[in-house]
Amino acid sequence: MPAALPELDHAWHLLSQQRFAEAAQQAAAILRRFPDNVSALACHAMAFWKADGDIAVSLAEIQRAVALAPAEASIRHNLATLYASAGDVEGAAAQFEAALAIKPDDTLAFYGLTQNRRFAAETDLVRAMVALDADPGLDQTRREFLNFALAKVYDDLEIPDRAMAYAMAANRLGARPFDLGAEGRALDQLRDLAALGAFRRARDSGHPSTAPLFIVGMPRSGTTLVEAILARHPDVFALGESSLMAELEYVGFSRIANSRRDGGRHEMMLGLDRDWLRANAETWLSYVTTRARRPFRVVTDKLPENAVRLGLIRRFFPHARVVHVRRHPLDTGVSNFFQRFSAGQGFSTRLDWIGARTRQVADSMAIWKAALDLPILDVRYEKLVSDPEAEARRLVAFAGLDWTEACLRPEQDGRSVLTASQWQVRQPINTHSLGRWRRYEPWLGPMIEAMGGRAWIDAEAAGA
Repeated sequence: MPAALPELDHAWHLLSQQRFAEAAQQAAAILRRFPDNVSALACHAMAFWKADGDIAVSLAEIQRAVALAPAEASIRHNLATLYASAGDVEGAAAQFEAALAIKPDDTLAFYGLTQNRRFAAETDLVRAMVALDADPGLDQTRREFLNFALAKVYDDLEIPDRAMAYAMAANRLGARPFDLGAEGRALDQLRDLAALGAFRRARDSGHPSTAPLFIVGMPRSGTTLVEAILARHPDVFALGESSLMAELEYVGFSRIANSRRDGGRHEMMLGLDRDWLRANAETWLSYVTTRARRPFRVVTDKLPENAVRLGLIRRFFPHARVVHVRRHPLDTGVSNFFQRFSAGQGFSTRLDWIGARTRQVADSMAIWKAALDLPILDVRYEKLVSDPEAEARRLVAFAGLDWTEACLRPEQDGRSVLTASQWQVRQPINTHSLGRWRRYEPWLGPMIEAMGGRAWIDAEAAGA
């Protein structure tokens, strides 16, 4: 193995910045010179996977890296992550356990293990990790992963005071910025423009395709399950949690802002010209077609936060469909607080921010439903898991497709899943998480207040 390679450090840096294609290219260039470089193999495998490559290729590379360096715990993390994405949760758990056998204080491996296994008892491993949390020498990142992991364990064990204590510590350690004020101003502008009928007056533009179906709502509301149900249909291509629409919004905003600097997100969107919209809609569809590698009639795009971009989506794809997934706001809120997101979702680290963001998304959706002529189907998570066949049939019919029984077995979906719901989506549809918030009610005051109080929460939970 060669000495330290600056270009390899750069490849890993590109990967950390989510510049996946560039990282894969950099690592591939190193592998042409040093085909047995374990770090380059791991970097290329993870970057290639994240850049929408074939997960089988990445798995083969990581398995080779493990064979070359069986005592390297971090490489086993990578293999476990790919196993989890591919649906092999037992394989993932086994690799995280192997990493812990190599390095017993590996808090990242412990975190990975907790995300791929439900704990039924406080094991020796858990007690060792509780003791490790008392070590003042533990660095912030490792402690953050450890606290999220312990929150998950004690949530599994239904010991709410300990679970919440660890969740609060984890979110303090992992706090990220979120501009709540800017999002509030965008909502105010949306409300004002909708009252003026601005969105209905916007001329048709973009692409006439009826294939796009956008799944939106709050993170952790059930959007991944909805997409997994539809993905089992042979005429559906599931794009997953794509950032394409967010990237197009940014480019479009920059394009308009060069000449107008006084508009917000929604006003700028109304100023985009039809030729630009159509060209970029075609680029979006071309990308999807390349990714799919097979014919499809419907393509699902499951980025929950596209709930605030439906006006832009309407301009790109006037005949798109939208599925709005709704779940009890407090169940959704608790799930966000206990989840460590790898990027974005800065609101999830504070209970009051979660409450405020939940209300912003709900209010945005209420406005869009009145202001746009896009077909929008509300799907209640509680109904979906309690009566899956009836709700799955509604989903498939809304997508304009014939029914297939495969849609009742979303856990058999063979796609690579990159979202925070990797473990949950591999389980048969169940009601285990309904009413989870009740265990944590004593701590949810800031969230409840930011949502607007119990009256609004009860109405939203009832589907009003």
